Amino acid sequence: MLRTKYLQLVILFLFLGTLSAVAQTKTKKEVEEDAYNALNDEDYVKAYELFDALNSKYPKEFDYKLKLGITCLRNPERKERATEIFTEIKKDNPKFYEADYFLGKAYHVNYKFDESIAILEAFIKDRSSSIKREDKIMVDDAKIIVTNCKNGKSLIQNKVIADIKNIGHPINSEEEQYVPVITTDESILFFTYSGKFSVGGKLNSNLEPDKVEGRYNEDVYISYKRPDGLFTDPQGIDAINTKGNDAAIAISPDGQNLFTFYSDAKNSGDIAMSKLVGDEFNKPTLLNGNVNSLEWEGSCSISADGRFLYFASERSGGLGGRDIWISEKINNDWGPAKNMGPTINTPYDDDAPFIHPDGITLFFSSKGHQSIGGYDIMFTIKNLGEWQVPQSMGLPLNSTEDDRYYVINSKGDRGYFSSNRSSSGGKGKNDIYTVEPGILGKKPVIALLKGTVYGNDQPLEAKIEIIRSIKKEQFSKEELEMLSNNEIGTDGKLVIGTYYSNSSTGKYLTTLNPGAIYRIKVSADKYESVEEDVDIVNLQEYMETTKDFYLVSTQTVVATNPTVAVTPTVAVITPTITETPTVAVVTPTVIETPTVATTTSPCSDKTLPDFGPLKGKSLNDITYYKQLLAMAGDYCAGNMIFKVQIGAYRKPENFKYPNLQTFGKAEVVNYPDGITRFTQKEFKTLKEAEVQRQKAIAKGQTDAWIVGFIDGKRYTLEDLIMLDFLGKTIN
Repeated sequence: MLRTKYLQLVILFLFLGTLSAVAQTKTKKEVEEDAYNALNDEDYVKAYELFDALNSKYPKEFDYKLKLGITCLRNPERKERATEIFTEIKKDNPKFYEADYFLGKAYHVNYKFDESIAILEAFIKDRSSSIKREDKIMVDDAKIIVTNCKNGKSLIQNKVIADIKNIGHPINSEEEQYVPVITTDESILFFTYSGKFSVGGKLNSNLEPDKVEGRYNEDVYISYKRPDGLFTDPQGIDAINTKGNDAAIAISPDGQNLFTFYSDAKNSGDIAMSKLVGDEFNKPTLLNGNVNSLEWEGSCSISADGRFLYFASERSGGLGGRDIWISEKINNDWGPAKNMGPTINTPYDDDAPFIHPDGITLFFSSKGHQSIGGYDIMFTIKNLGEWQVPQSMGLPLNSTEDDRYYVINSKGDRGYFSSNRSSSGGKGKNDIYTVEPGILGKKPVIALLKGTVYGNDQPLEAKIEIIRSIKKEQFSKEELEMLSNNEIGTDGKLVIGTYYSNSSTGKYLTTLNPGAIYRIKVSADKYESVEEDVDIVNLQEYMETTKDFYLVSTQTVVATNPTVAVTPTVAVITPTITETPTVAVVTPTVIETPTVATTTSPCSDKTLPDFGPLKGKSLNDITYYKQLLAMAGDYCAGNMIFKVQIGAYRKPENFKYPNLQTFGKAEVVNYPDGITRFTQKEFKTLKEAEVQRQKAIAKGQTDAWIVGFIDGKRYTLEDLIMLDFLGKTIN
């Protein structure tokens, strides 16, 4: 958890007191060894404290002060002190010419670009003729820093107006959080965590416990966005996290496939994929040998149609240390990887690609291009089939620290990234940040389509095919190349992709590019398929639409009266597209009978509880349904009632319910979606309605469920959960 500044100071004083005590019990050599080990382990916070204590006690020991200055350079919270220390070293040790190099680096990380350029150019001129290996390394690095400084001066003159915020609690803590991964609608955030809660604790390179020299490895965490815009407490994903390094690196646009990174002592790093099965992600499986090599592969992004995978690799054949490559899916598996070439890749490290769902906007992090130091975030637009020269996202998004793993929502108005900066609320360790706007210039034009697929009014896992229909002259270069594969029909129709709704909730999510008419075909085994066209030929701005699809069984269904058969009904879809997002509907089917109160009592005078733990969960799960009854079963509001729905049919004349006549005549309402729904009785509380639902189940109506009505408008229970029961205070 993040601590207050006051508590941080108290802890610091306590730590220094402890350090003094340790120093008294340890020899100078032992403390020195701890300090050098911390520096080698890149634990710059610990190294700073130890070298600061050693320098204070032994001020004439030159190497202590030098190492203290180096830890300040690498600890963004202490970088201002680096300038002070190396200025002193330069003054007190005129023969130590390396002081100019370190002082130039200190000026650079503190944005004193002119001072850095002046001292480093003099250093380069003085040491360029040296044959010493150490000098050559410093000269080469100094040249890079000079370039970074010149880039920084240019970007300062064109500083971008952007609102950057540390995402804060509960995502960020005093430990490491990075690599944000979001679904296209921002409803779910995945990220990578390293700290005291890592699986296995501190481990050595053989993944064995080692509290002294071990390290915390990486784990994958997940958090859901609440209606108020904040995120729920993150939870580790057990099926993914191991004692090795596990990181979330990308999510497919439909939210069903999570790409992960794995490494250990025997594996430098590979890319794997975990599938969402119901409410849980399964164990990741490695991608094929065209993507994973014997070298490091560690970040990726998949195109909206699922056809292209952009990923970073250190394999041979690249232009620098890390390059960005692309693989096309062929016969349902990844084909040979191609380097994206010198327009994207540089002689330096290029990493963390993110392809926007529009398919023409690519973000990545680079130490080349217009970097002002370390990794900076770049973007490029594809025009006429060619990627344009990448541009920096500019200041203040980019800093002299490492800024990387940039992703944005489909709308383009908000971006997420991780950085080890000390500004914008950072503490010098990796934290996750948001930035608004998410992209420079014109925002992407795209349609986000989401909703739920139902089978006989119940959530259903269904196949969703998206077919694009445009004039042949409007095809892109890449699409025309697909003609040889017969993927584009003679009628100009192109299969964009095939997706599946979630097996537990029935939810789906996809994006569509403008300029075409799309045929959405939804099908499932033993159900009549549904097809509907979405026309966004003239779409000029971002649009978010919720569309539910209703499938009806093709089999003869036995009604609750065993002597009456239900004629197969006709599939129906929501007739119109609304730009106002709605909440996906999931209706519960619960067989187990919860214990509930059978008497009516006055409404509770308490306010509604926090429904966060239930949001996004399927009430088909008896555990969640019981939890809802416990949380809100006794609550009521003046204009809210609950009814027991006993049937929903396209042809209502085929539904008979003599077994339920003892409970009275059903209310029959024909809704705009063409489905006629039958309900019996009404109640003020959910628990009262549950008693009646169990009576209906006992009479043979096993698919009976409860729906709510507020001011006459119908809501499913999951609707009410997502809307916090419309936020109404209970009477």
